[in-house]
Amino acid sequence: MAAPRTLLLLTAALAAGCAAAPPRPAAPPAPAGARTAVEPAAPARPAHPAAARRAVETARSLAGRKEIVVGGVSYGDGCAALVRAAYHQAGLQLPPGATDVRSLHALARSEGSLRRSRPVPGDLVFLSDTPGGRAEHVGLVERVGSGGTVTVLHRTGRGVARLRVNAGQPWKARGDDGQILNDVLVVGGGRVPAGRLLVAYATLL
Repeated sequence: MAAPRTLLLLTAALAAGCAAAPPRPAAPPAPAGARTAVEPAAPARPAHPAAARRAVETARSLAGRKEIVVGGVSYGDGCAALVRAAYHQAGLQLPPGATDVRSLHALARSEGSLRRSRPVPGDLVFLSDTPGGRAEHVGLVERVGSGGTVTVLHRTGRGVARLRVNAGQPWKARGDDGQILNDVLVVGGGRVPAGRLLVAYATLL
């Protein structure tokens, strides 16, 4: 895990990690009648175990690196690039328009897979820059702890890093046993547990 000081700087790095992505064509609009909000009660579609494992292994292999290059192929340098690389290596070819956070979020919405609970390894994780904000950053679920704390692999301005997020206890940095539930980030001059920045999880694999 990153050192505490690094964790406090991650929010600034989140935006930098996504803003660094080169401009791409906008994704096509969502089909008429598509869901426009997260639906917590929607059933979680089971991820294909082998594909999810491969996606996580790919993202994990890039930890600490700024350049998202796998097998000699460069996927770009924004936060969505990590997702594209991981999913491509897992055998999922994302639509040509799914090249940034908003288009990935729109794709997950059109698939009906957005939710705020029941994450599984390989899921997309959408985060906001401020509590209650829209999706501005995307990463990948690496693992889910027994207490509900999710370890996320995501590309920041400092490279691919890990972030702990607990949607069940978004206001708490640590549990009663002292275990870290949420990494604490600096947002607008204040310190915010990462769980408060969660927008949604999504299963596409």
